[in-house]
Amino acid sequence: MKKVIIVPDLYDKSKNETFENVEKLEPFLVEYFNQKCPENLHVYHGEIAENRDITPKNKTDIEYLEVLNGVFYVVIYPSNPFMVAFWIVTGIMAAFSVYSILTMPKANTSQLKSSNNELANRSNQARVKARIPDIYGQVRAYADLIAQPYTFYDASTGLEVEYTLMVIGRGYYKIHDCQDGETDIANINGCAVSIFDPNVDIVSGTPIYQVGSRFTEAPLYTKKSSSINGQTLEKPNDDAIESQSIYFEAPNIIRTTSSSIDFTKYFSNGDNVAIHNAQFGTLDQSISGAITAHSNLTISIVSDTYIDDVGGFKALKLSGVNVAVVTTLGEGEEAQTHTDYYDISGDYDISSVGYSVSGSTYTYLLTLQSPKVVNYNWNYITVDSETVNASATFAKNEKGVDLSGTYTITNVSGYSAATSTTPAYFSVITLTNPSAINDDWDQLTYLNEGTTLGQVNDVQLNVISNKWVGWFDVEFTEAEGFYANLYWQTGLYWQSKSGRQDATQTHVIVEYQQIDAVTNQPIGQIYKKELYFKSKILNDFGRTLNIDFSDKFIGSFRFRICFGMATDSQYYGIPKVKDVYAFTKSTKTVYENVTTWLMKTVATSGALSVKERKANALVTRKLEVDGTGELVATKDAGQALINLALDKYVGRRSIDEVDIEQIKTEILAVKNYFNSSGPTEFSYTFDDDSLSFEEQAGMIASACFCQTTRFGNKLRLKFEKPQENSVLLFNHRNKVPSSEKRTYSFGIEKDYDGIELEYTSPDDDARVTYTIPSDSSAINPMKITTSGIRNEAVAKTRAWREWNKLRFQNVAVEFDGLDESNLLMINDRILVADNTISSTQDGEVESIDALTLTLSQDVIFDESSAYYCYLQLSDGSVDMIQCFKTEYSNEVLLSRAPKKALVLDPDRYAKTTYSIVKSQESKKQAFMLSEMSPNDAMTNKLTCINYDDRYYEMDHSFI
Repeated sequence: MKKVIIVPDLYDKSKNETFENVEKLEPFLVEYFNQKCPENLHVYHGEIAENRDITPKNKTDIEYLEVLNGVFYVVIYPSNPFMVAFWIVTGIMAAFSVYSILTMPKANTSQLKSSNNELANRSNQARVKARIPDIYGQVRAYADLIAQPYTFYDASTGLEVEYTLMVIGRGYYKIHDCQDGETDIANINGCAVSIFDPNVDIVSGTPIYQVGSRFTEAPLYTKKSSSINGQTLEKPNDDAIESQSIYFEAPNIIRTTSSSIDFTKYFSNGDNVAIHNAQFGTLDQSISGAITAHSNLTISIVSDTYIDDVGGFKALKLSGVNVAVVTTLGEGEEAQTHTDYYDISGDYDISSVGYSVSGSTYTYLLTLQSPKVVNYNWNYITVDSETVNASATFAKNEKGVDLSGTYTITNVSGYSAATSTTPAYFSVITLTNPSAINDDWDQLTYLNEGTTLGQVNDVQLNVISNKWVGWFDVEFTEAEGFYANLYWQTGLYWQSKSGRQDATQTHVIVEYQQIDAVTNQPIGQIYKKELYFKSKILNDFGRTLNIDFSDKFIGSFRFRICFGMATDSQYYGIPKVKDVYAFTKSTKTVYENVTTWLMKTVATSGALSVKERKANALVTRKLEVDGTGELVATKDAGQALINLALDKYVGRRSIDEVDIEQIKTEILAVKNYFNSSGPTEFSYTFDDDSLSFEEQAGMIASACFCQTTRFGNKLRLKFEKPQENSVLLFNHRNKVPSSEKRTYSFGIEKDYDGIELEYTSPDDDARVTYTIPSDSSAINPMKITTSGIRNEAVAKTRAWREWNKLRFQNVAVEFDGLDESNLLMINDRILVADNTISSTQDGEVESIDALTLTLSQDVIFDESSAYYCYLQLSDGSVDMIQCFKTEYSNEVLLSRAPKKALVLDPDRYAKTTYSIVKSQESKKQAFMLSEMSPNDAMTNKLTCINYDDRYYEMDHSFI
């Protein structure tokens, strides 16, 4: 455990606060300071001493605090003018302060990234509790789901249609295109898209981008049942008996002539029985021939097949009959013929039928009853059609019966063997009023004296018992209803043993009941909803059974589903339950500060469901010019930085804290240097809420070869480019004694032999890699992942800068600089006298007389070499002037006057310093600042590499 002593005033111990048994230091400090840590806070372990300072500067230091136990002193130093200056001139990219560590949002490692930033498998996904995509510049945006997608089946096509509500990101956007995967949405049949600006009603408002029809209703708020996973509904009838020895008697009797069949083994009184293949008398007959549709609503069929008792048939079934109708427009020489094709398939009633014979050919003429009601295409048969070869089926002969159907058993008796006094008694089933279900039972009275005995058929009897899927509970307190999506994978038809395919019925039953919100138990009435229709569909399709119970109750419920129709082995049409959604009607139609995307997607034919969602759009973020002006679509990194800084949720800076003009000037300098706007573009999606503003600002700046800095309290940019002059000179007068360390390298750091730089391709938005050497022969390349670069030329230039720094970096120096080092920024060019050797000639200027300088140290000249004097001027620049020997060893003569007056008064804060080097060694003192971190209030640790113009030698090779 830890003991923590808070010391708000080092000179007044009475103000100290002591806390015993602190388990973890970090959460304790966050809570104590209410996430507003004082800037000048320091943490000491054991005692207050400089060598006991363990103030954390990064996340690793935070973790180290938790390892230690004992007494911790948390000291708040008072602010003073120098301390204020120290904090405001320190660059953003310097090491973390305690303030930034304690107030930085903690990373959520389970947080989903935006698909915009994924390397592969980009798709639309729900990113629960994650940061709304914050897009800057131009990206290929894969919108995030902000509501549960839901699907219906279109009643007219049978295809699945998905409705999706998504968000592109915060703010406003220009939409260049919309795609599903790589296909333009405008080229996808049935697809519809509407994209809306922030704060625009998605039902009544005007979209900024639209494909297909408008959305007229708000999306539903749905919850999908996790219990449904594509279960197949089972037919309610189990195969029980199939035999040719079963026959029927009027008005309601089923008998058998076989002693081996005992109906009591399968059925009981009150059971339901399904009868199949119970067709007797004159059966349906199919023929093939030449069919003609006549304008007087008759059909003629010419065939070599003779049909006995043709006048007894009362129905005709046509399938796949596509007739040609030829019409003539105009008269005489101007007459033109036009041919149209019409499908007249259907099940028709016949009012009369006759036939004639010519040799071995029979011509049947049938008069149809109301054919236009059965098939609208008869309205187009205004003249007799051309003859077409097809098949037809004569059905419903008056001398035939079909007793198939589902009936209730009144009584069932078993088989009794014969005795010496009584004959054998065969098993019998008595039905309850079967003619009420199938009127063919009434016809049975007139057929063969009321019995089918002697007529052989494979009659099938099945036990009927509904097989439910469920009960399943759905917890959804706002539910106003639910719907079930049903999928017929095999289509819907009945196929005869001869292969004829006919229309047939389907029947689905859904039962549902309310669940009490307190007890979680079902209460009240069990309600029922049925789906029943008849059709002939030879391909897969779906239907949606919609149930609205808002007039009965609202809230959680349970449900179950079954297939409610007995079938035989020749039936095709058992559905699957694809999914079930509870729903409530949404009242939210306006979304603040985000661009929303409504989309309707149609599944491809043959697919069980809509494929993976990959809706995407090429978008460019619209930003307010300079943070306050009109909205303009832009990729400008400077505008991205300005708007990010002024964003009330991210940067939270006021306009007085952002040097807008300087940022724009620096961006212009980048454009002018490269003679292109490409290097000033930033295109990226911020999706991680653990990123601080400083980190995000650094990413923007890095993409355009810049660094973020502060001057006073203002945010600025600094462009890294070749520098002719150094900005500061460091010698033994402004270094901490014995702090300087120099490292000389022979070869490349970590034996890197190339570069692999990853960036976003502007052609297909894929993440691609540029390699140096170009043949990818590097075995140990430095791997760099960029953010915001969407330009091949810029990526190559960045890669070569990094590679050249590896190649030409051969000297590193580290030292502690005095307080003027606070004026430096990362990548500044500075002069560093080598104070690790005794021959260094540097110090302070004591006086000036015309062009003669009196120095604090003696100067040794080599007569064979030219020398230069570097002077640190008062404006922060360094002036390099050739100098010559005089008669005094501590004097030099300048070849020209300094650019500014020298600071010589001993009471001034920073006197003019100098460094004298040989002309051939002048470049050896030039360094570039790579890192700077504070040691204390008076010094900074500076890490530098040798400056070399060759770092930038490829800057204009690609751009």
